Amino acid sequence: MIYAFIPARSGSKRLKDKNYLMLKDKRLFEWSIECANNTKKIEKIIFSTDSNKYIEYAKSIRLNKELIIDYRSDSNSSSEIKIFDYLKSDFIKNNTYLNENDSLLMLLPTQPFRVNKDIDEIIKLGEKTKKNVFSSREYSFHVSFAFKFLENGQFESLFKDSPMKTGNTRSQEQTKYYHPDGSVYFLNVTSLMNDSGPSIYINAIPFKSSSKYFIDIDDQSDLEYARFIADLF
Repeated sequence: MIYAFIPARSGSKRLKDKNYLMLKDKRLFEWSIECANNTKKIEKIIFSTDSNKYIEYAKSIRLNKELIIDYRSDSNSSSEIKIFDYLKSDFIKNNTYLNENDSLLMLLPTQPFRVNKDIDEIIKLGEKTKKNVFSSREYSFHVSFAFKFLENGQFESLFKDSPMKTGNTRSQEQTKYYHPDGSVYFLNVTSLMNDSGPSIYINAIPFKSSSKYFIDIDDQSDLEYARFIADLF
């Protein structure tokens, strides 16, 4: 069985109560809940939060799938706790209905703009390979130009063959690099039960996101930009 897993803790340092803020006509976490509800392969939706207010609102959303509430304690919802560590520990221990053949499709509320086709393909890839899968996208600027500042005011390139050293600055000749975009994670429950390591990406497969709209909502400027995108999405 494939469950959607939507984590929405109430604490946020930069943007207060950000998961509950309005984005167009919906709460931020509501975008992910509705996305899960519209994904055919998902059978049930797990909403994980430490907030009774969030829970009551989530229960009021009209869904055609079962909504399961995973209530997180204060110790499991602090900013110091990484969601992957929580999944591997107390989440697996407390939610005994999960078995090793199940999978979780994690949808982070701060990444609301997803393409349904991508989700279907990620699930298909995860089921075929029996591996964890994460969405990714190309860096907007070539990483080959990356450098760091030195104390003497000079710079040090990240790569030995940096185009800033070789002079080969033609854009079409630069290697393409990608990064996780945080919008979709397909996780096999067995990998969580067996403690697959310190990172969610170990032995996982990347998937290239096709959505042209990307935002990781972390502060007020991100939220304003997301509200602009929401009118186009």
